[in-house]
Amino acid sequence: MIRTLLSVALLVLASRAAWAQGVEELQRMIKERDAKIRELTERIDALERKKTEPEDEEMNRALERALVQQGGLLLRAPSYELQPELSYAHWDKSRGLLRHESEAALSLRAGLPWESQVQVRVPYVHLATAAGSATGLGDIGFSLSKQFVRESGFLPGLVGSLGWLSRTGKDGFDGGVPTGGGFNVPQAGLTAVKRADPLVFYGGVSYAAPRARQIAGSKVDPGDTTGLRFGSILAASPETSVNVGLNLGFVSTTRVDGQPVPDSDTVLGTLQIGFGSILTRRVMLNVSGEFRVSGSVPNFRLTATLPIRF
Repeated sequence: MIRTLLSVALLVLASRAAWAQGVEELQRMIKERDAKIRELTERIDALERKKTEPEDEEMNRALERALVQQGGLLLRAPSYELQPELSYAHWDKSRGLLRHESEAALSLRAGLPWESQVQVRVPYVHLATAAGSATGLGDIGFSLSKQFVRESGFLPGLVGSLGWLSRTGKDGFDGGVPTGGGFNVPQAGLTAVKRADPLVFYGGVSYAAPRARQIAGSKVDPGDTTGLRFGSILAASPETSVNVGLNLGFVSTTRVDGQPVPDSDTVLGTLQIGFGSILTRRVMLNVSGEFRVSGSVPNFRLTATLPIRF
């Protein structure tokens, strides 16, 4: 009888020990399952963030911010960019009456639905010549851009634009010093972009057709300008970029009362070198120089811009 009781007691103790081990094993398995669920949840959340925010991350890199300046990339709706700008240009005395030009400008870009963007630029100009100087409002510009093709494989991205340059500045046809070009100018352009990390190559073609107007009783019809530009942007780091480009403008003959003005057709050419650095998440500094290659353009123009993203 005693032996039987001892056997039953030992069996009960063994069962309890096995039950305790089973409970511990079950708890361990539950903890492992919960850890895996948390890990999978975190991975899913990370993937969702990458899906919804990749363009925001890209737009905070210097390379993409520089592409916005070149017209090869547009702001996403509903983001905005306010850009203060200062520039200085200088001409040689041997090349005419122009001496130097200082300009302060403010631009506003806004991303719109359907992969489009609107931009307004308002300049304030000080121009000095051998005959005097003038300070005042320059020609206000407006443009609307649209992404037609996104870069994919061997296909480049394509951005088209339509713009208008208004003759809000003083034209100088009354004998004074001008602060504007003196003509309303409709414009159109197409920019192509192709990436080859850490480089981005861009190229563009543009067309500007100044509207004829009556000046001192004569109809003045400035020549149209066909522009070509080529360049590349190097991502020196995620926060800095370097830009080198060549800008060409082919100006056709000006006509007065239908008669061509001799030697008024010309080729304008500048070499552009720029540097960009992200100062904060919202603010970038761009410094660039344009240097004369040919035509009646300044010997050099130095420009600093401070795009601020909202």
